[in-house]
Amino acid sequence: MNKRQNAARKSEKQKKSLSTADWEEAALDVIAHQGISQVAVEPLAKLLGVTKGSFYWHFSNRLDLLKAALKRWRESDRSIIERDILSIEDPLKRLKAWFNLSAQPLRSHLIYSTLLADRQHPVVAKTLKEITVERLAHLQQAYRDLGYEPEQARQQALLAYSVYVGYLHMAKTLHGRLQDSEAIEKYAQYVAEQLMPKQTSQKPA
Repeated sequence: MNKRQNAARKSEKQKKSLSTADWEEAALDVIAHQGISQVAVEPLAKLLGVTKGSFYWHFSNRLDLLKAALKRWRESDRSIIERDILSIEDPLKRLKAWFNLSAQPLRSHLIYSTLLADRQHPVVAKTLKEITVERLAHLQQAYRDLGYEPEQARQQALLAYSVYVGYLHMAKTLHGRLQDSEAIEKYAQYVAEQLMPKQTSQKPA
């Protein structure tokens, strides 16, 4: 077998050894730390240790990869929320779980905060709108379950989510990343105290 045949077989093996999930995860890592503009086929291929041909085995173009990666992020984020938050029946504990989760240095938070800077991109804009509306609905329902009237619950959910987005922006501005520390845990507890009713036995005034 000559060198050309060996190279062809090696290339074919590379194409099959990497899944679409591998490319999507690599793209999400780049989005989280560098932004969507830095997602490119050749650097990703180099990062994954394969040729560009492996990419085209799974995707038609860069846009297809971006759509698939963001879809993967949405599904993963939804799974985390369903498992760690929505599964909690007590609305007060559910809200506390929201605030605690928002202060954790998860890649999902990094991706969200980075995408905010790329919100003019049509695919990003659509994804951000969908996930924001979905999260706000969950927050609003938690406040409704605590006894808030519909409009009060809507306003409180907007306030709580604004604090979350503001925290992400502040953390990346000051530190370039999300930190995991006792101070952040105390911050999350403080936010929870400010954004939840003091007494759950009565409807908020």
